[in-house]
Amino acid sequence: MGSSGGGGYGDASQKIDYVFKVVLIGDSAVGKSQILSRFARNEFSLDSKATIGVEFQTRTMVIHHKSVKAQIWDTAGQE
Repeated sequence: MGSSGGGGYGDASQKIDYVFKVVLIGDSAVGKSQILSRFARNEFSLDSKATIGVEFQTRTMVIHHKSVKAQIWDTAGQE
């Protein structure tokens, strides 16, 4: 089972009420990976590497007493 990133929001053993799958697409070097890093791990780096292929992260949080899991796919900025 995947980890529930995001600084302890949610518990891996709890029931997930909703799962949202999101794909980040866009031109190269516009900040897609930085948005994902900030949302999933609350990190930001000025000197990040280019994404090769696709990267994937999750974050589980509780919103209005419902467990919500976001599965975010970060794509390389290529045509």
